[in-house]
Amino acid sequence: MTRRLPVVMKISAVLISTTIVISPVYASGYHLGLQSVTAVGTGNAAAAEAADAATIVNNPAGLVHLDGTQLETNLFVIKPDIKYSNARGVFSDGSAVQGPEHGNIANTAQLVPQLYFSHRLNDRWGMGLGVYIPYAARTNDSSDSVLRYNVNKTNVKALNINPAIAYKINDRHSLGVGLIAQYLHAEVQKYADFTPVGSAQSGRPSSELHQQAPGAFDARATVKGNDWGYGFNAGWLWDINDDVRVGVSYRSKINQHLHGTARWKPMGRYAENYAPLFEQFGFKALEGAQVQITTPEVVSLHGMWQVNPQWNIFSNVSWTRSSRLHALDIKFENDKIIDPVHGATSDTTHIATNWRDTYAVGVGASYQQNPRLQWRFGVNYDQSPVRSASSRLSTIPDGNRWLFGTGFKYDVDKKNTVAVSYAYLHIQHTHMSQQDDGAHVSSNVRGEADYRSNAHIAGVSYTYRF
Repeated sequence: MTRRLPVVMKISAVLISTTIVISPVYASGYHLGLQSVTAVGTGNAAAAEAADAATIVNNPAGLVHLDGTQLETNLFVIKPDIKYSNARGVFSDGSAVQGPEHGNIANTAQLVPQLYFSHRLNDRWGMGLGVYIPYAARTNDSSDSVLRYNVNKTNVKALNINPAIAYKINDRHSLGVGLIAQYLHAEVQKYADFTPVGSAQSGRPSSELHQQAPGAFDARATVKGNDWGYGFNAGWLWDINDDVRVGVSYRSKINQHLHGTARWKPMGRYAENYAPLFEQFGFKALEGAQVQITTPEVVSLHGMWQVNPQWNIFSNVSWTRSSRLHALDIKFENDKIIDPVHGATSDTTHIATNWRDTYAVGVGASYQQNPRLQWRFGVNYDQSPVRSASSRLSTIPDGNRWLFGTGFKYDVDKKNTVAVSYAYLHIQHTHMSQQDDGAHVSSNVRGEADYRSNAHIAGVSYTYRF
């Protein structure tokens, strides 16, 4: 029995480890950049435009280019689809995980609101405040999926509070800086297999039980974690002449120390009989876990060219230091026995993500049809930080992305403006193949699947000028 139980405990521990990891990883790998309806309409290429209060996020120096006082609200409706097929799982005994081999883990529409305020203090100074959601994720797979031992359900949200101030050095140059308080909340549900316990008690091979009673030894964990992190953003804008403007912006790294708890619930018809054995190996019904993570800094170079009174051309190039997420070490509240023969224990799960630095390129344009109506369109290419299938996680089957955006802006009068955008996000087809190794708390269940992912994104904004 002592030789089989550690396998169960290793599988169980990954529930907690993946849960704590999911929120910051998802943010980096699936950061859609949905902060401004007008920006999305140009493929997120219009950071140099500084046309509304959302410039707080893209380049805070733009606050001195806004007149008076403005209140801007944005609302995005996101309809994602993350479909997998050809999925399979393999237990440590070599037997196959049974269950559906295809599904859709994200097909529920999500609402993402954003709020911005700006105020021009005088000819030199401007200030503003942004309260926005930089990323949000919700996935939900079936409870009998062949991938249920990876991640079954996620719900991740982040909220940024971003006050900023800008100074106009002269008619050509302006600077801006802001503080960022970022709150992360993550909830994840995952299944674990305790068949080796039943095997040790009954004397029947675990491979036999896996095939004859699939899911009978399943347990489910629901894990929650949250934290506040702090950083800053800054920007510079240079009007080279009356027709051309360029700018540079920077968002700092943010250190996050996520704290979480895990609650376990036996689900299979045999799991409850063996639940008391779990605590003997360091797994409690309620257990804490934490991970230290640094979200990456981003540098952006952008430009705008007013070709004539009707046409504006936009461009943006960004670099993200995603390699900060080279690996993750998850610390558990209790030591776990990983090798009872030699008395080895561990309180850590090590995940080698091996992410790379990435770049994104966007180009867009606007056409002023008349004094009130402006049309906008653009495209953005965003490189994925995931290097290969072996480092791709089932919760973020990320790949290189294309964002195609369009929309319009309409000035109802001098005080009221509405804008509408639509964007299609296409993520390249990807393959995931997970296998944890090493002398740490980990799972020996291997998971594989092919993914097709995309999203339809509709946005509407309203700006009121005092």
